[in-house]
Amino acid sequence: MIELVQLERRHEDFARRNARVIAVSMDGTDDSQRTQERFPHLVILSDSGRGLSEAAQVVHADARPGGGDADVPTTILVDRAGQVRWLYRSTEIVARLSPDEVLAAIDEHMPATK
Repeated sequence: MIELVQLERRHEDFARRNARVIAVSMDGTDDSQRTQERFPHLVILSDSGRGLSEAAQVVHADARPGGGDADVPTTILVDRAGQVRWLYRSTEIVARLSPDEVLAAIDEHMPATK
């Protein structure tokens, strides 16, 4: 959850680039709603049915503490036309990009968003 705190703190940097941060997890809708309330500048999506996670091939079996599947940390930059401009998929379940790394990727791969 610390990565969401970091992204929330940098929401103005994303807004200056006309970029929105959308976080997707397999959590249920109630958990996702509570997360949304904590991070109002992010968009939190519940993928409890795993449709998006499976389509994006980001399901990591038995990766949750105590068991259960989780999404592999993945960052996807998608432009307004729905074109994927850049993708980063972590090799470790606990490794995520920092806000600075995400912003640098936006600057490099989506310069029209400025």
